[in-house]
Amino acid sequence: MKKIALILTFLSSVVSSALADWVIIQKTNSDGVEKEMTLKIKGELARVNMGPDMSAIMGADGMTMLMHSQKVLMKMDAATVKQAMEMAAKLGGPQSGAPAAKPVATGQKEKIGEWDCEIFSWEGTMGKGRFWVAKDFPKFAEINAVNDKLGKAMGNPMASMAPQASDFKGMVVKSEMVMMGKTIITMLVSAKEQEVDAKDFAAPEGYTEMKMPVMPGASAK
Repeated sequence: MKKIALILTFLSSVVSSALADWVIIQKTNSDGVEKEMTLKIKGELARVNMGPDMSAIMGADGMTMLMHSQKVLMKMDAATVKQAMEMAAKLGGPQSGAPAAKPVATGQKEKIGEWDCEIFSWEGTMGKGRFWVAKDFPKFAEINAVNDKLGKAMGNPMASMAPQASDFKGMVVKSEMVMMGKTIITMLVSAKEQEVDAKDFAAPEGYTEMKMPVMPGASAK
């Protein structure tokens, strides 16, 4: 169950959604392990392909995780995702009850690829990080909009795991975060507004559904 909570925490730091159809490609480095992640976005649905081995389909109703090599899927409704997020928050340490920290401008600037960025720092109950924000990124507000809606659907603990998209007046093109003992570096490769097939958000045929592990304090269904 801790592994599931960690995966959800990781997703909360990298997943963005948008009102239109988008394909966003990022490169991640998690404790030295590099992967290319592709985010396919349609309306308020997001599919994250985390390399060739795993995908997650996310929406207001919950999440479906796909393990491709085993052809196994695991479904979590919104209530279960929220409970897992709460568990992840508890794993991160005692909760102070104070409002979630906001990112702070460092005054530093750096060019990442073609983008002139301002650097922000952040520290919360789940970790800390730095964010390179391009304020002139086209349609950044649209790209960020549904991310916050998904976060609210997952429950308030989301706000303590990573800054919310609305906290930034621009597009995060690079981030360096330390969460639950893991260092995660994310770099934006491309973000293109293009049509995405609705079939990408349906569970593939031939996959076996695996029962969701019972979380501590929850009764088996």
